Amino acid sequence: MKVQFNILLIIIVLFGSCASKQTKAREEQSMPSAGNISLFDSNDADSYVGFVYRYYFQKTDEFYVELYFKQGEVDEDEYSKIAGSVDSTIFKDEENRRSRVPLKVAYQQFDFRGMETLSLFDKNNTFLTQAHFVRVEYLDQNISPVFTAVYKADNPRLTEKALYCVGNLKDKFVTENYISNQDSALTQEIEQKLGYTHRYTLEGKHFLTKDNRSISALNIDSTAVIVEKKHEQLDCLYKSKVSENIFDIVFVPIIRNSRPVILTKKVVPDTDVVWDDLLIFDGKQYQSSVRQRIKN
Repeated sequence: MKVQFNILLIIIVLFGSCASKQTKAREEQSMPSAGNISLFDSNDADSYVGFVYRYYFQKTDEFYVELYFKQGEVDEDEYSKIAGSVDSTIFKDEENRRSRVPLKVAYQQFDFRGMETLSLFDKNNTFLTQAHFVRVEYLDQNISPVFTAVYKADNPRLTEKALYCVGNLKDKFVTENYISNQDSALTQEIEQKLGYTHRYTLEGKHFLTKDNRSISALNIDSTAVIVEKKHEQLDCLYKSKVSENIFDIVFVPIIRNSRPVILTKKVVPDTDVVWDDLLIFDGKQYQSSVRQRIKN
């Protein structure tokens, strides 16, 4: 009787195991596998330009760039839903956590145009190495959380020198050095001649070119401007439409309408709200590009 009971128990277990495997197989067939999801379009015509960010809290060969949502901004509930979709932890300490976002969710939510392979450049616009996509992560850090695309370089030792990256690079770099120049007198001259006034903040970053032009980025209270001086003539090339200051600026030697594109870091004055912005010259003024992309 005991033998018959054991045989019956084995049959039940085997049947249950087979049924479970069949159910799991049906579920897997109904869900797209990660291997069938491609985040990148081989016919992509857009280039991405952005700053390279390293993990200050972790020693790793990986680095990241920040991602944009496909539909622009999302509300708090949708943001929390996407953040809650993570399926594994990459790294965790007391203040920071890196979590993987499933490819299916990443494909639905984020803009990956021009981001499959990145070319890394240093502060002198010298090419360093290429980097390749690894995964999508949610970086929950003590400053502000962000969704990221994570990369690893062909030569990881050069990542430390990288300042910015260009994805889907199709333009030939037209190198022109912009030499930083501290010139408080030029800051005052621009303010006075262009009729700007300030109550609190007047900061200027000035850059000289080989043909004796100067390009200046000024923060005048809550307004950012970019001004060119050539043969004693001043021309305003950019003026912010919202409250912002520029605290970092890179002249990327990709030319549009005879001027280089400009990669900037911006901040809302007296806040922790910061973002990156790519400026492209339209023939008259510099304009913010959409999601840091360049049309090729």
